[in-house]
Amino acid sequence: MLQIVGMLLLLLMLMAAGGQAEISRHRLTIFAEAGRMECYHQAVAATEHIMLEYQVIYGGQGEAHINCNLMDPLRRLLITDHKQGQGKYQLVANETGIYKLCFDNTISSFNQKIVVFNLEILAANHEELERQKTIKEMNTDYQFDRTYSHIDDYVTKITVNLMRSRQSQDYIRTLEAKDRKVAESNFTLVNNWSAAQFIAMIIVGMLQVFMLRSIFNTDGRFYKFWKKI
Repeated sequence: MLQIVGMLLLLLMLMAAGGQAEISRHRLTIFAEAGRMECYHQAVAATEHIMLEYQVIYGGQGEAHINCNLMDPLRRLLITDHKQGQGKYQLVANETGIYKLCFDNTISSFNQKIVVFNLEILAANHEELERQKTIKEMNTDYQFDRTYSHIDDYVTKITVNLMRSRQSQDYIRTLEAKDRKVAESNFTLVNNWSAAQFIAMIIVGMLQVFMLRSIFNTDGRFYKFWKKI
């Protein structure tokens, strides 16, 4: 009984959200630990558009790839990527309910992965239906209709240009984060290698000093050894 009531409440919430025709956008940067799976849940109504884009910006000492899965409320796989560094998908929801998005890093035993993803839920045709309804109800003057259409076109163009600018800025920030991670990893590698060479030089120098002293120490065991040689 509680499950039925919960599903009814979920359907009412999704219907209300669909009536408002709002766009749901989520942009997240996640740290997928080695051997673990990170999952996220999103409520989606039927006929809504799902837009997913992701990119692995850091793969540790291994390759920058990960497994990605998107499942519908019945847990059927809609998207399944295996060892991919990036992906971009657009599909229409056939079921109303909670969709599950998972980034699976169980393919890696030691390396942490950093993943940036965008998830957008767009209402299907609700904006156009609302626009047509408004024009129909207020169709008292042709000039008003023409002016409204022009304003709507200009606002739409401005919105699209702003979204493109935001996407370009996000892409630049993603590249900067990736380059910074690579530079930090190389800096650590150089430091470790330099420390190892320094220690090796000290050990070799001490060994040379010991060998020279053993050659001129006539009472030592190593002198007798060198003399036999």
